[in-house]
Amino acid sequence: MKGQVITALTPQQKMISVNNRFGNTNIAQQQGTTRVLFDSLELNGSTELRFFENVSSRNYPFTNIGSEGNRLTVGDTFVVQKIYFAVGELDEDTGLINTIYTFANLGWQPFMKGEFSFQIANSQVIKQLPTEIFFSTINPTNINDRDSAFGTFTDIVIPPLLEYVLTYRVAPYTAEPTPYRLFCFLEGSAGIISPQTTF
Repeated sequence: MKGQVITALTPQQKMISVNNRFGNTNIAQQQGTTRVLFDSLELNGSTELRFFENVSSRNYPFTNIGSEGNRLTVGDTFVVQKIYFAVGELDEDTGLINTIYTFANLGWQPFMKGEFSFQIANSQVIKQLPTEIFFSTINPTNINDRDSAFGTFTDIVIPPLLEYVLTYRVAPYTAEPTPYRLFCFLEGSAGIISPQTTF
């Protein structure tokens, strides 16, 4: 991803600052890390997909989120710095993902005609961002013509215990007979609880 100077604060400093305002002053003592959270939903013809909602009802490899659902546990926090989507083709016999396609792959361009919004605790932090921004020719944050990830211009902090949902509205499409799932990935800096620290 291209480097962008968007604030005087680093993602880690913003994470600590936001959590301090929520009274989570021990976040600065937790272990810093990099995280990728992902969820997937079946492409069954629905034109509104709500990622991370009811995610505890899904298992790996369809999500990497556990029983905590769409809220981070006490002591954890996350800064969303990059968002990307991919289409996964399922093997009907094994139930596993066979192939992952980006929107740039032939046949998936209809998914570039939509918008997504992101909410934390019912407060909108991304509002109606057009998915055309993922086109490599107009994406200001991509690093090559096959990069379909979008780097956020504002570090979006998810504090612990607050629910988050990403809503994706897509143009009408025809559900394929082969099972496909749309994956949503959130990537960024994070803090995870440190066993050496009393929280």
